[in-house]
Amino acid sequence: MDQLYFDGMAISSAIGFPDIFITFTCNPNWPEIKRELAKHNLKPQDRSDIITRVFKIKFDELMRDLSKNHVLGKVLAYMYTIEFQKRSLPHAHILNFLHPSAKYPTPADTDKIIAAEIPDPNTHLELYNLVKSHMLHGPCGRARISSPYMKNLKCSKFFPKKFNETTVVDQNGYPLYKRSSKIHTIVKNGISLDNRYVVPYNPRLLLKYQAHINMEWCNQSTSIKYLFKYIHKGYDRIAAKIVPAQQQQRVKPEPVDEIKQYIYCRYVSPSEACWRIFSFSIHGRKPAVERMFFHLVGDKCIYFTDHQRMENVLEKASVTESMFTAWFVANQKYEPARQLTYGQFVNKFVYNKKERIWTLRKRGFTIGRLIWVPPTTRDLFYLRLMLTVVKGPRTFDEIRKVGDTQFFSFRDACFAMGFLDDDKEFIGAIREAY
Repeated sequence: MDQLYFDGMAISSAIGFPDIFITFTCNPNWPEIKRELAKHNLKPQDRSDIITRVFKIKFDELMRDLSKNHVLGKVLAYMYTIEFQKRSLPHAHILNFLHPSAKYPTPADTDKIIAAEIPDPNTHLELYNLVKSHMLHGPCGRARISSPYMKNLKCSKFFPKKFNETTVVDQNGYPLYKRSSKIHTIVKNGISLDNRYVVPYNPRLLLKYQAHINMEWCNQSTSIKYLFKYIHKGYDRIAAKIVPAQQQQRVKPEPVDEIKQYIYCRYVSPSEACWRIFSFSIHGRKPAVERMFFHLVGDKCIYFTDHQRMENVLEKASVTESMFTAWFVANQKYEPARQLTYGQFVNKFVYNKKERIWTLRKRGFTIGRLIWVPPTTRDLFYLRLMLTVVKGPRTFDEIRKVGDTQFFSFRDACFAMGFLDDDKEFIGAIREAY
């Protein structure tokens, strides 16, 4: 999951901040599902395979509407993750990166694609019924303290919201959608709900897909890392304790083995099992992100089996050649390559793993991302810092060269570039204070 998070940050660095966050949840009452189940007099929970297949069809159509038909505007990039609720219904988290000409920079523009109000039943009856079925939260709060969303007498989802006559952006950069006090109401579980309980949605998508589709405008500064962590957070886990059905009376107490009693596991729902059996993708993104590997001189990883002779292993081309060393060769061969850093190289070139050479890219677009290494790796970490700025080196020595000065270590080169700070500043401050 961490690698997917870093891939998302790489896309954001290359293209910009995401604009729209969508959560699309399966509706077990879709006509396609009910039609198939009616033939055998079954309920949705009896046929998770049908639910999974129908949701996959709907989800693919939604992605086509967003990325190819540009329902919300031209999309430059997207990321999605499929998750599964504890009640076994699949849902998708989608992040869209819009083209600069298709963005929604002002609150008034946001109102064109996101609504948080109950529609007029006299003029939009179908939309009114869909909002009633799929886009109302609760009831919770004082009206229903027993709601599962209530924690410490407060709604964990911060409902009900406040009335707003216009959409505004608060001081933290989060949108407060228009929720007029001149309202229509919907009665749910005997409680009258107004605009304060409406989950933000897009009317066009809600009318077409007839399911819970929550749409949010993305905060452009403070929530970026949170969004990438949220959609790649992975699965929840539980701690289960194994307890004997009947405690037998023993003269000598049996020692307690806590390792055997506690098992860390995760629940695999029937829908998730079907999704994986059908080999449907869990994650997706566009454009592709290629992880760029690098190594120090003589520190390349070599893979071999236990039964291979070392002489044969050392004769392999993979021992002396790699993606990283082939980059040096490409910089000697191609003039345009010398204007690119290692992370930018994959934008214009493609690595042929079989022949272990870089060739000019003819089609497509790929974003390069240097693999992350911790500062404790020292020289490898300093090499990574230099690779973010050095263009077109043909040897390891040229990576360590800053201006006309040749340094003997990557650490010294990083100091010369200003990437690292020493203790001189702190020592000077202490002396000045003394």
